[in-house]
Amino acid sequence: MKTPSGVERLGTASIGRLLLEMSTQTTFALLVYAIYTITDVYFLSKGVGPLAAAGASIIAPVLIALGAVSTTVGAGGASVVSRALGAKDTERASRAVAASHLIFWTAALTLTVLGATFIRPLVFLLGATDAIAPYAIEYGRIIFLGALTSTGFSAIIRADGSARYATLIWVVPVTMNVVLCWLFIMVLHLGAAGAALATVCGQAVSAGMGMHFFFFRKNRSYQIRSKHFRPHWQTLKEILLVGLPSLTRNLSASVLAIVVNNLLKGMGGDSALSIFAVVNRLYVALSIPQMGIVQAMQPIVGFNFGQRKQDRVQQTIKVSILTTVGYGLLICALCTLVPASLISLLSRDTEVIASGSSALRWMALACPVAGVSMVAAAVFQSLGLPAKALWLTIGGIVMVKLPVLLLSAHFFSLTGIWVAEGISEVLLCGVALVMLGRSRGPRAEK
Repeated sequence: MKTPSGVERLGTASIGRLLLEMSTQTTFALLVYAIYTITDVYFLSKGVGPLAAAGASIIAPVLIALGAVSTTVGAGGASVVSRALGAKDTERASRAVAASHLIFWTAALTLTVLGATFIRPLVFLLGATDAIAPYAIEYGRIIFLGALTSTGFSAIIRADGSARYATLIWVVPVTMNVVLCWLFIMVLHLGAAGAALATVCGQAVSAGMGMHFFFFRKNRSYQIRSKHFRPHWQTLKEILLVGLPSLTRNLSASVLAIVVNNLLKGMGGDSALSIFAVVNRLYVALSIPQMGIVQAMQPIVGFNFGQRKQDRVQQTIKVSILTTVGYGLLICALCTLVPASLISLLSRDTEVIASGSSALRWMALACPVAGVSMVAAAVFQSLGLPAKALWLTIGGIVMVKLPVLLLSAHFFSLTGIWVAEGISEVLLCGVALVMLGRSRGPRAEK
């Protein structure tokens, strides 16, 4: 009997086993990414000081914006590719991959030019103080110049059933980033510029591995030819529409980060920004496995939707929600019990450890429910229902997170900023469950 290929198994293998296998790969890749996100802060805190770490953190909204470009195109392209492969339409899959690269290259080049040109006023808009600004400028300019290398399209690689290669596209570059950060900061004493150079070098390796997979590797479900790079407006439109929720989520998160930075600047100055630089990176890193589960779920949902297997779609959604909630409870308990030990992994500063422990406890209250809204938005994207995903993501930031943040900060000052995340995620969890409950299933939705 012929063994099912990687992509065919998405429609035949046990949902639990598939989700375990793929989420192990994606979570491992994202845990490696978590190392990547905290590497700069760790080495800058240890080798330069808390102000340098805060300078890198100030540029976080820029990294989110760059991520918004690649995630938008990646999520949109992966959705189209998954459904096309499920329907055995390899020509459509090839067009989608080529169109994804065209969109990304155009957007990334634009961001590079604008960001590098206006970096100085930008860092003050992002919330930098006079003491932190030089580090942020030094770091941010190099990050912008490397924007063209900021993705290898791992989401689209996973859509072809190649979860292992999608994992490698994270592991290899991040390993290089860690080594180079140590070399550039601790040995060569290049400071913030060294951290940024290490990041861009790692990104370049990831981009090169992606190019190899799409254009030189032969054992794929589709082949990309030069003709596929001719603009196909329907495909471009579909990728952008399906990826739009990812764009709005990331850009809205970028705006939210700018608001947080400016609130911290006004209420606590350099000290508050330094604490947030460490605690927020740690919080994001601990939340990574929830994102891994969501990413693993998407190709399973998209492929089975393409094959009209409604029961498998619904089962995947249910298992994904239960898994994210279970993991969130574990992380919440860990942050509540030993916050100081966790923070001390990234910083030696006694003030950061003491004040950051309280901040981490409050922020960790969001973990048990944070994955639910991510699952819901990803489901709607995978089913090609961008409007619902868009409502959930835009509404989540504009109508929930931002108002809760501003009200909490107004009434409870710095503590309110840390508490706001938990309150927001509880509200979003309720909205997400209602939207999923009202969904009538893939046959009806299509």
